[in-house]
Amino acid sequence: MEKIVQKKRKRIALLIETSNSYARGLLRGIRDYERFYKSWSIFLVEHSRGQPDLFWLKNWSGDGIIARIENEDIAKAILESGLPTVDLSAGRYVPNLIWVETNDRLVAKLAAEHLINCGLRNFAYCGDPYFNWSKWRQQHFKKFIYDFGYKCFTYELSSQGKNKLGWLKERNRMSEWLISLSKPVGIMSCYDICGQQVIEACRNVNINVPDEVAVIGVDNDELLCELSSPPLSSIRTDPHQTGYKAAQLLDRLIRKEKIFNTKYLIDPIGVIGRRDILLKADSRP
Repeated sequence: MEKIVQKKRKRIALLIETSNSYARGLLRGIRDYERFYKSWSIFLVEHSRGQPDLFWLKNWSGDGIIARIENEDIAKAILESGLPTVDLSAGRYVPNLIWVETNDRLVAKLAAEHLINCGLRNFAYCGDPYFNWSKWRQQHFKKFIYDFGYKCFTYELSSQGKNKLGWLKERNRMSEWLISLSKPVGIMSCYDICGQQVIEACRNVNINVPDEVAVIGVDNDELLCELSSPPLSSIRTDPHQTGYKAAQLLDRLIRKEKIFNTKYLIDPIGVIGRRDILLKADSRP
C-alpha cells in the first residue's frame, strides 16, 4: 500500500494584539486567507498594543511572521529572528519590510467631504502625535479642508511618554480647546477612542453634540461608536482586506517569490453615519 505523506504545515507567528476592533479585523482577514488557501499552524499570544512578550521568538523555529511593529523592541526581535515578515504598522521601524496599511489619505478625504456635505464651515482635527497614521491623517485632512477654502484647527493629545496627562487633565485641556473653536464645527478625530473622548469633553462643558460640534472617528468600532452619546459617526476602514493581503504576501515570501513593491495601502470602505449635524449649505455662520 502506498504511504500517504502529509504536507508539513507552515508555522506562522502573529504579533497582533487582540484588544481592539481594528486588530481583530486584521486577524479575521489572515484567518480567511489561511482557511481558503493554506493550512498554517498559527502561533498567537494575547497581548496589548505594542507590548508582546517576545522571549519565545529566539528559540522558535517558525516559517514566517505577520506583525504590528510598534516599537524598537519588536523590530529588534523580528530582525534577529531572520524570518520572512510582513509589517502591519505605520510605525515603519523596519522600513525595508513589506508593509500593508490603511490608505490614510482617502480616510481623511472621506472625513472632510462628509463634514463639508453636512453644511459645516468650521473644522478641526484631534490627533495623537505618537502615531504616524494620526499625523498623516491630520496632514491630509488639513490639506483637503484648505483646498475647499476653509481653515482647520488642530489639537494634539498629550504624548504617550512621561509627560502624558491623566484623562481628567486631558479632558479639561481638550474642553478649553473646544470652547475656543467657532461653532458649529466639524471635528475629525484620529480614531474612534479619540472621537469618544472629544464627545465626553464636550459634555464636560455643556457643548451640544452634534448641533455645535459634529465629530467623526475612524475604524468604525461599532461597540465604541454606539457607547458614545450621541453615537459616533466613523470612517469604516478595511482591516479584513489588510490582514488578507498581508497573509497573501507572506505566503509569497515563504515561497521565495520576488515581490518588487514593498508598500500596499488598503482603501477605506466608507462613512458610517450615526447622528450628524445637517445644515443647509447657505446657512453659513
